[in-house]
Amino acid sequence: MQYTLPLAPFDRIASLHQRLLAVFGPPSDFVRLDPISQMILAMLSGRTRNETALGVFAALVEHFEVARHKGSWQRLAKASSHDLDPLLEGITHPERKAEALPRVLQEIASLRGALDLGFLHGWPVENALSWLERLYGVGPKTSTATLNMSTLRRRVLVVDTAHWRAARCLGLVPERASPERSVRLLNRLLPNDWGASHTEEHHILMQDLGRTFCARSSKASCPFTNVCAGSATPQRTRLLEEWLRDAPPAHALPGGNVKTSQISPLKEDAANLNQGAAGAPPPVQTASASAASC
Repeated sequence: MQYTLPLAPFDRIASLHQRLLAVFGPPSDFVRLDPISQMILAMLSGRTRNETALGVFAALVEHFEVARHKGSWQRLAKASSHDLDPLLEGITHPERKAEALPRVLQEIASLRGALDLGFLHGWPVENALSWLERLYGVGPKTSTATLNMSTLRRRVLVVDTAHWRAARCLGLVPERASPERSVRLLNRLLPNDWGASHTEEHHILMQDLGRTFCARSSKASCPFTNVCAGSATPQRTRLLEEWLRDAPPAHALPGGNVKTSQISPLKEDAANLNQGAAGAPPPVQTASASAASC
């Protein structure tokens, strides 16, 4: 008697991930920040270019002598919005963030008795996200970045504007899905066997796709043109899953395998920042993502 083995279920996220790796190459190593520092960086980077957010973050570290005080952000917690205004030049919505940054630190200190988020390392991810998102100025992008991209290294997918744009173009989320809703939808699609390093890497690759092609008016050279649902001139000929099953091997973009970590300018300060994170695991280098990719 001849038996027919059941076909293994097709995982479009895992297949898409491999194709993105072939096109863009793996992200470079980076040094992780402690959860408080990563949360501040994530808040600064909202609707702001990574390079600008990193520059402002470095200015805050210097101005408030964070590294000299063993990673403590206490001086920022006591700052007024008037003190912060001149330091946030180039950041989108600086007036909101000048109010939010000290306030969120004050809330953490009030709730926990210290400026430390290391306790979230042992919490279920959903509980940790809910706790963070109750803080002033913290939404899904900041909460996921704090858990995934910091020394906490939790298994959750970060979705910023570029990632969200790429997900809509590929049909992974409905066209009208908000960035906040998309975070939840995309996290439900993650392969069961993925860990924190996979989600970090996938975020950076989707971010690369969103920035390189989806944000531009011309997508003619995009390696995903045939399945793009967001092209100005509709060219979509196949659904993503069908195309991924049959697509020919991907070609790497010129320079796609040469990446520089966006957090590398902060590498020397990272150890000093992290020494104040009492409850967090030790900093880890990984070839997965950039800590500023949120």
